[in-house]
Amino acid sequence: MQEKVPTYEEFYNEVKKGFWYYYDGLTEKEVDEYLKSEEKKIKRDYKSNLEEFTAGKITWRVFLNGGASAIAYCLQLMY
Repeated sequence: MQEKVPTYEEFYNEVKKGFWYYYDGLTEKEVDEYLKSEEKKIKRDYKSNLEEFTAGKITWRVFLNGGASAIAYCLQLMY
């Protein structure tokens, strides 16, 4: 059975959850504003993970867990 392609919204929500985990003192509005300012990077990483997923190089779990966690961590370091 073919795995469902993760949507950008699912990916973004995982990035948000990962970022907010370490900055839980921020309001949701503050998190959203920061992530919006870095949306170009998030979309670029989503596209990169999507290409690997559709090529069969990574699984759905790696896409949403590993890929989203990687960008969330990067954004944490940049904040």
